[in-house]
Amino acid sequence: MIPNLLKYILFLGFWFFSFQPTIGQDFGIKAGLITSTVKGQGSGSFKPGFQIGAYKTFGSNERLYIQLEGLITQKGSWNWNSSNKSNINLYYLDVPIMFNIVLSERLNANIGFQPSLFIAGNYQYSIDGESQSMGLRNEVPAMDYSTLFGLEYEYKKDLVFGVRYNHSFVPLQSYENDFADNNKLPASMVVQFYAKMPLNKVSSYIEKLNLD
Repeated sequence: MIPNLLKYILFLGFWFFSFQPTIGQDFGIKAGLITSTVKGQGSGSFKPGFQIGAYKTFGSNERLYIQLEGLITQKGSWNWNSSNKSNINLYYLDVPIMFNIVLSERLNANIGFQPSLFIAGNYQYSIDGESQSMGLRNEVPAMDYSTLFGLEYEYKKDLVFGVRYNHSFVPLQSYENDFADNNKLPASMVVQFYAKMPLNKVSSYIEKLNLD
């Protein structure tokens, strides 16, 4: 799993620096925490996770503009019961494509679509009290697709906080599956809490730290 994650982190880095000639207020980094679950998993509950990546905006001086992101995201579902484990751990490369709608001077709304590439994952469960683990490559679809909507608040000029909801419309498995109860189709639901900052501002902070 770690080699796969490193491969996609390197891909994000290449994508990140490919925009260097045009970097400004419209390009930056994004990081945050998420909580996710798998719909239909009766014993499952919300799982905490992380998210990190980069964003690029197009036409950001307009009332309606486009934003593209590349994110490494940890998703899944936990039941928090060590004696009856049923935990799903998933890692994706998310590529949200969205419209940003300027609602006021500091508040934006996001609405869009998100393709996601499965990187790695496992399913941890218990049989007769014994912990088991199953790799999920070839067990879940290589691609996931979800709708998204959210809000962003410009706390100050170079720092934005946001919250976003994603709902997948591609089941992780078919009706006969390991994840969901009562023949329900298991699908991911994710809530994100994040901050983002233009790259030039991040660079200036790093330079100040080095000087100190």
